[in-house]
Amino acid sequence: MAILANAPEETYEALRRIRETTLVRFDSLFTPERPIWGLDNLRRFDTDFVQKLDTGEGTFLEKFRDQLAGGGDDLIQLGAEMLYVQQFFTTITGQAKKIDNVRSVLEWGSRSVEVPDWAIAGVRHGLAGDQSFNQHRPFHLDWINSFLIYWHDHDQDVRSRLLADPVAFRADVFAFEFDRKAYQPMREAWLYMIFPEYFENISSRKDKKLIREAYSRFLANGPTENIDADLLVIRHGLEKEREPGFHFYRMPFIQEWKSANGGTRRGTKKGGRGGPTPRPKPTALNELGAVLYLDPLDILTEWARLLKDKRQLIMQGPPGTGKTFIARKLANAIAGDSERVALVQFHPSYAYEDFVEGYRPAGANHFELRDGPIKRLADRANKAPDQTFVLVIDEINRGNLAKVFGELYFLLEYRDEYITLQYSESTFRLPPNLLIIGTMNTADRSIALLDMALRRRFAFVDLTPSQPPIKGLLNRFLDDNGPDMVFLADMLDDVNRIINDPHAAIGPSHFLIKDPNQLSEEWAELTWNHSVLPALADRFFDDPGKAEQFTYKAVRSRTSTDEVDPTSTADDEDDDESPTSNTD
Repeated sequence: MAILANAPEETYEALRRIRETTLVRFDSLFTPERPIWGLDNLRRFDTDFVQKLDTGEGTFLEKFRDQLAGGGDDLIQLGAEMLYVQQFFTTITGQAKKIDNVRSVLEWGSRSVEVPDWAIAGVRHGLAGDQSFNQHRPFHLDWINSFLIYWHDHDQDVRSRLLADPVAFRADVFAFEFDRKAYQPMREAWLYMIFPEYFENISSRKDKKLIREAYSRFLANGPTENIDADLLVIRHGLEKEREPGFHFYRMPFIQEWKSANGGTRRGTKKGGRGGPTPRPKPTALNELGAVLYLDPLDILTEWARLLKDKRQLIMQGPPGTGKTFIARKLANAIAGDSERVALVQFHPSYAYEDFVEGYRPAGANHFELRDGPIKRLADRANKAPDQTFVLVIDEINRGNLAKVFGELYFLLEYRDEYITLQYSESTFRLPPNLLIIGTMNTADRSIALLDMALRRRFAFVDLTPSQPPIKGLLNRFLDDNGPDMVFLADMLDDVNRIINDPHAAIGPSHFLIKDPNQLSEEWAELTWNHSVLPALADRFFDDPGKAEQFTYKAVRSRTSTDEVDPTSTADDEDDDESPTSNTD
């Protein structure tokens, strides 16, 4: 079955109602007592909207209102309900914007019609991130209406037979001749909306072909003329190997079928949103840059050179930019073995005795001198000069650095020199093969306490959401792991634009989920409410009213792309699908 494991039941309940209303009862989604989807009303919609397609200036809703004006309340309600159906599939437009659009149309009529709760809940979770459902909305509405007029030409027995057989229904859908362009994604989505247990939630014919080619081993007799039947065979085969209810636009599947067809992942041939990303010479660090979704990919190579030259480096940026994660990955790559990497975290009570050396209780009335992490790692590095060791200091600015480092300030700059430590009688040095990576939170006021002596001894690199290599990171991650969720990147960009402070920006790490199969709108809203919002509430503690503009629903609605330009597709010659696919 192609029912998605992470899609809520409300989504499929709404689809069942759409199927029954549009193809069986012909009444109404919102007011079941009225024959809104009857043949007469569909023909009136064809006359007032389809035959008067407006490609002039103005927004879709402005032109839609002019086209439906004078048609009566039933026609206006059909327009609202059909818009609900047309918007249902895409995740590009959020729940609030979808419902606002529908309510706007309903307000044009003289009678009061409410959008029922089931309909609101049904569009909380979209099915695929296809921009064409916004760009080509008039053509999609045209196709839905025209197909339903064609559907009414069948007698009841034929309709019942088709609704009992998804293969026959598909054949009937493709038998319907439609002479306009840019409708194909709506037709593919319609198949899933009517038979979600049989068809895939894929509105791109090209992607369907790529998936079939990638998993052709499941087709014992080769591909058939019915690509959707082939995909069902492939799904059954994959579910035996993997898990039921998987999503072809989630890892590892999206990587498998894209890579099998020449590779379209960032760092191989094509970048994330924004066009191709030139691929530097493949090296271990460049490959790591690709895995971490950094751009440019060779930024880690640059940082490694900087670190080996300066010996000390600090990654600074606001919370959630992945500083610690990237620092540890870079440290492991440079050291070549995680056993040669140590991690410490500074905090206000951290002292020289914790970091370098100090006396610790060792039984009753007895103390002994014990080495701290930097001294232990330095001793190992001195004994293995041909190997690289890395110390990662997390939250380096939270410690009293002059107190913690003590005389090591001198050794940070003069690596070949020896010095007598505070408690030891023997001399000590920081060997050149011991590198130090610190991370620093720029939202923390304690960064102002870093003295110039320390700043001069460290190289600094910035990790901020508005600048490379972090800029666009969430978009690249979602392009690879959940293209229907790319709206999250737009939401973070919107929030950071309003905050307008690179040191307090919200980083992408909140949404870099370990298991991309769990990506869903419900998960996104939960994460936003309990991870992003608390950070924003803290920033606007003195003015809590400002934080209200950052609620999930407010930002989702504000960033939902909804404007369309019908003229851009009037001369579209592609009879396979619209120029915009699910994944780009």
